[in-house]
Amino acid sequence: MKVVILSDRKPGHYKQSLGIVEKMPECQTAWLEIQFRRKWWDNLLRVFMCVFGGMPLSMSLMHGLLRWSLIPESYNALAQLQIADIILSTGSSVAAVNLLLGRILGAKTVTCRRPSPVGTRYFDLAILPMISWHNASRKDNICRTIGVPNPISPDILDVKRKQLKDGLNLSDCPRIGILLGGTDRHETITIADAERLSKICKATTEKMKAQILVTTSRRTPPDVTEHLVSTVKYTDWCPFFIPPDTPSELEDPYQAIFALSDLLIVTADSFSMVCEAVSSGRSVVVLTLSQESAKLPKRYEVYRYMEEHSIVNRCRLDGLETQIADALTSDMANKPLQDTETAVAAIRQLRIASQK
Repeated sequence: MKVVILSDRKPGHYKQSLGIVEKMPECQTAWLEIQFRRKWWDNLLRVFMCVFGGMPLSMSLMHGLLRWSLIPESYNALAQLQIADIILSTGSSVAAVNLLLGRILGAKTVTCRRPSPVGTRYFDLAILPMISWHNASRKDNICRTIGVPNPISPDILDVKRKQLKDGLNLSDCPRIGILLGGTDRHETITIADAERLSKICKATTEKMKAQILVTTSRRTPPDVTEHLVSTVKYTDWCPFFIPPDTPSELEDPYQAIFALSDLLIVTADSFSMVCEAVSSGRSVVVLTLSQESAKLPKRYEVYRYMEEHSIVNRCRLDGLETQIADALTSDMANKPLQDTETAVAAIRQLRIASQK
């Protein structure tokens, strides 16, 4: 089976597609980077497929649309493809290209998440997390997952954990991974939050004899990152503090934090980071930094479901120290989500059905 993955160069989207194909060793993969000549061509192609996606289109028209929309390098890479069984994409900007290429090659089309405004109705399979279930216009082409597919799995992390502990000569102690996102219209992380978090980290390491591993995201406000660097990074209880896009002796610093941690604390603004954390087999705390009076986005419905099913614990900063202590002393087994496996099973079933 040959799977063509269309990439919009966004790391969160890339990881969803990567997680799926890594669990399909039987398939051949081709990664194609999609870039548009102008943003308005991206928008125009989406609107066109939203309106005409259910109608027959000539081969010359489909090639013309792609040739006019994409930069020459992207179009030429698509035009050179001869065969494909599955076209896989994540994200709205590559959805229309997915549908057109699927028709050109006679391949099955698969999307992760619900692309806007195209929607899911024209795809052969749409892998939808819980936050998008109600948006499905068809029911027979939907694979329902709780979170989103990703390349994190307990087995891989456990092997990596031993390698890292030996290679970095780390002591035997509890480790807490902190994954900080940023600010959006629903969530805000401030200097005051950073100050409180630093104090909680220091108190926890003294009380629990633990270490803290920290990574920030591209969306973390610079002043927040700078404060945490000055108060946390150079302490003896923080073996590494890794902002994004910075040199590191570690091959994959982000995965290293997952592998080494017994507990992961993830800010609630990043749904994809939460999904990766709950796929790890580690204890997970989702940390809410939004105002209590703020209207919460749909992802909080999923967090509530996860909490009700003992997949995560949720708290604010004033309850974080207690949550850490409870998580590190609990004997309860963790329940990793297996959304990636669910997505892979659905794609394999689609392929089998197409061969009948």
